[in-house]
Amino acid sequence: MNNFSDIIGNEQIIKSIRRVLKNKMISHAYIIAGEEGGGKKMLANAFAKTLLCETDGDEPCDQCISCRTFDGGNNPDIIYVYPVKTKGISVDDIREQVTSTVNIKPYNHRYKIYIMPNADTMTQQAQNALLKTLEEPPEYAVFFLLAENIYAFLPTIMSRCVLFNIKPVPAFKIKNYLLERKLADKQADMVAEYAQGSIGKAIRFAESEEFSAMRQKVTETLSGIKNAPYYVLTEAAKELAANNDAADITDMIYLWQRDVLAYKITEDKNCIIEKDMTDRIVDEARNNSYEALCGVPEFIMKTKKYLKQNVNSQFALEMLFINIKGELVNDRSSRS
Repeated sequence: MNNFSDIIGNEQIIKSIRRVLKNKMISHAYIIAGEEGGGKKMLANAFAKTLLCETDGDEPCDQCISCRTFDGGNNPDIIYVYPVKTKGISVDDIREQVTSTVNIKPYNHRYKIYIMPNADTMTQQAQNALLKTLEEPPEYAVFFLLAENIYAFLPTIMSRCVLFNIKPVPAFKIKNYLLERKLADKQADMVAEYAQGSIGKAIRFAESEEFSAMRQKVTETLSGIKNAPYYVLTEAAKELAANNDAADITDMIYLWQRDVLAYKITEDKNCIIEKDMTDRIVDEARNNSYEALCGVPEFIMKTKKYLKQNVNSQFALEMLFINIKGELVNDRSSRS
């Protein structure tokens, strides 16, 4: 629990961290960046737990009081910084949870560690307040800022932090992990692809009943979308957005279109990832031209971008479905 050995992928980052720990070259602030579910918090927890471990090694022992209290969630020298009144981390959150406590020495350890999930939601005022601490930190303070979007940070924050960029986990590693958890081989294949390199998403999908319902709805909407009435697409967008994460839905749509296009090019059913949807995918590929299908991924990528900019998810999905339909109906190859 909370060990480097529990983390799937990103071996190079773990190797670098262990080298830092072994050489006692600890920086005061780290940014751990990556997609949602990519393992940012697991990495920060493993790093922090090892820093506080009484064995002073490059892997926590799991036996000392520090390790046990860390795993139990009651180590007094680990502080998680969360927003209190708003979705983002405000200047008041920084003042109350960081500035007012950072000069109090650690209770039992060499380090006092602040872990800040969603650090990229800090307002500019909050970042400026934190900056004062990062410029002259107490020798015992270590900060872990976890973020999906490093461009949300002020350059002055970035310049005072060591950056670790978490990379997507290869699908075969996610699949092997799921197989170890006794997931069926075909289902593990599918979930690993849907996860888009995120081990957190893979675990969530594998254990979620809602995932199957969402996947069924997405498949029903995309099957024969060229002939679907607009009101059906609107209702599908409304239902999906109300019950699911829109980013997960766009990933599903992307994988569906990937399978349709792959079959269109190869006419080989073995290249289809969603094996249980093979008949529908083959029909969709045969009923649309290569040129029309090639135009669809652009709309999906734009939708993913809009969602990161906090565009209304129902509206974004509705426009995506309409744009896909429009691309297939207005087949440019049939007019040439």
